[in-house]
Amino acid sequence: MLNNIKLENALKILSQNKQKWLKLNIQLKISYLESAMDSLILESKQWAEVSARAKEGSANSDIVGQEFLAGPAILMRQLRYLIQALKENGKPTPNKIFQRDNKQFVAKVMPENIKESFIWRGFESEVWIQKDKYPTQGSVYSENNTTPAVSLILGAGNVSSISPLDALTKLYNEGKVCIVKLNPVNDYLLEIFNKIFVDLIQDGFLFFVKGTGEIGEYLCNHNLVDDINITGSHLTHDKIVWGKGTIEEINQKKLNDNMICNKNITSELGCVTPVIVVPGIWTDEELIYHARQIASVVANNASFNCNAMKVIVTCKGWQQRELFLNYLRIELKSTPSRKAYYPGAWDRYSGFLKQYNHAEIIGDNKAGCIPWTLIPDINTNNYAFENEAFCGIITETSIIANNVTDFVHKAVDFCNNKIWGTLSCSLLVDPLTKKIHHNDIEYALETLRYGTIGINCWSALSYAFASTTWGAYPGATLKDIQSGIGTVHNGFLFDFPEKSVIHAPFTIWPTPAWFYTNKNTLEIAECLIEYEYSQSVYSMMKLIFAALKG
Repeated sequence: MLNNIKLENALKILSQNKQKWLKLNIQLKISYLESAMDSLILESKQWAEVSARAKEGSANSDIVGQEFLAGPAILMRQLRYLIQALKENGKPTPNKIFQRDNKQFVAKVMPENIKESFIWRGFESEVWIQKDKYPTQGSVYSENNTTPAVSLILGAGNVSSISPLDALTKLYNEGKVCIVKLNPVNDYLLEIFNKIFVDLIQDGFLFFVKGTGEIGEYLCNHNLVDDINITGSHLTHDKIVWGKGTIEEINQKKLNDNMICNKNITSELGCVTPVIVVPGIWTDEELIYHARQIASVVANNASFNCNAMKVIVTCKGWQQRELFLNYLRIELKSTPSRKAYYPGAWDRYSGFLKQYNHAEIIGDNKAGCIPWTLIPDINTNNYAFENEAFCGIITETSIIANNVTDFVHKAVDFCNNKIWGTLSCSLLVDPLTKKIHHNDIEYALETLRYGTIGINCWSALSYAFASTTWGAYPGATLKDIQSGIGTVHNGFLFDFPEKSVIHAPFTIWPTPAWFYTNKNTLEIAECLIEYEYSQSVYSMMKLIFAALKG
């Protein structure tokens, strides 16, 4: 009962302040962000170390570095982008806005300046605006039709920055006060979040709470909660919207339009993330580089990422296909094992092994760790395309095609119509093939129904960049939710984003920070957060030197 009393008090305070927050002076809103940055720089190392110990059982420097990058470093960047956006009254100016041949607007958002060009050499990021929409920005700051609201954030347990980033989106992009219910998997971060956002909390615009699923259910059904945002499973989402029951019972409720929750609901619910490998002539170094990139993505956070590559889509006739897969086997074998800390991992892993008796167990089979496992040449059993493994599994399927053009069109159709989810994907294409088949690559970028497309890189960079958007491709409904509804981050506050596209060099030197072979991730992370905090040339040079040592 004590918890409920605390929750009631928090909800009453938020409800009383929701109108105040919406109308609050922009400079005051900026001051909350600046205060959070000051607190974050002090709490960041403890945040990373606590997360590493909880997940891995020790403060191994490589794991602390990864947690640093996935948590406080990303949050610091988002805070900086929001301050910049608010200083321009919610309409920050991107580098360039242009229209594609189909008249769709595209905003180039990265690199934002010369310093960014040095740090992210060769990278470009774009936000594509929904077709038939204009690239309007920050309507919450320029229009008077936003309704005050209390938003419930149901946090994710896998990536520590998700909950605070979702809250910032609701607060600053949508003008809603927030109560954040942390996931039990990582609610050890409660006190750290309370320190970082102490001013917003003290003034009654934001609260962090923890508890069981019953607390989450209580909050979802509370009359003072106007809005819900969930990051997690589509099954959990359906229980919130349609009620408890078997999948068959919930499907029947959908047919009868029998919803139990009529509140506005936004969500990010995962994806079976594909990576399309466009056939070309690659050097051994290039084959190894991308095999290593895929292995690193699979291993990052023990593969408990909604954007972990899960289905490699190759061309059956690609002469280097088997060589590429062999290099992937070598890289997976060399990748250190990680503890399977996320609930349900072993059941999901066993489910895949039951479906595919040709699964190759490659990684170390250490206690508490799911070994990295490759399931190649899937052609008839669609289980891997329809179920997110959310553990250390990577699968491969090949498409019969006559040429590159035929393959690209078939691969796009396969990903759009056979693979579950619309969150993100990657496309690997060498420079010569990209130049010769420019129209085919442009077709893929325009036609792929994913909220992020990473060209030659991990799509998670769109989550990290802050200037880009993160969320499912538009068009999902509560009856067919797929990867969810709505976007977060969106540092330029675009009102109608469709997708973000990240262009990366085919290979990158020095070793990218997300590669498992980078042995300097902790120093890179510490320098990165210092740079995002200060934006000084000195901190930029420290970051570059740290990256060179990776």
